[in-house]
Amino acid sequence: MAKNEAMPIVQRKKMLNRWSIFGLLGMSAVFMVLYVSNVITVNGLLRRIPRLEEKRDSLLYESRRLEESIARLQSAERITGIAKEKLGMIPNQSAPQVLPTK
Repeated sequence: MAKNEAMPIVQRKKMLNRWSIFGLLGMSAVFMVLYVSNVITVNGLLRRIPRLEEKRDSLLYESRRLEESIARLQSAERITGIAKEKLGMIPNQSAPQVLPTK
């Protein structure tokens, strides 16, 4: 009777070993898929970095160019020249007077 009872215990251990091996294989497959997916994602991001840096540099250049253009267009010499030539304005010879407030 001891042999009959011992046999199912051995079979249970074998089944437990099989399921643990299948479980380990399944878990390792899942981890491998996650790792490969992560590597692919990181490589894609690393490829985008130089393009984004180039775009940033071109935008910074354009911003500096526009700031210089704004400074040139806002200069007092340019505005007074346009006022004299195109609008026929003349500069005021005396300083403006401030009226007292009540």
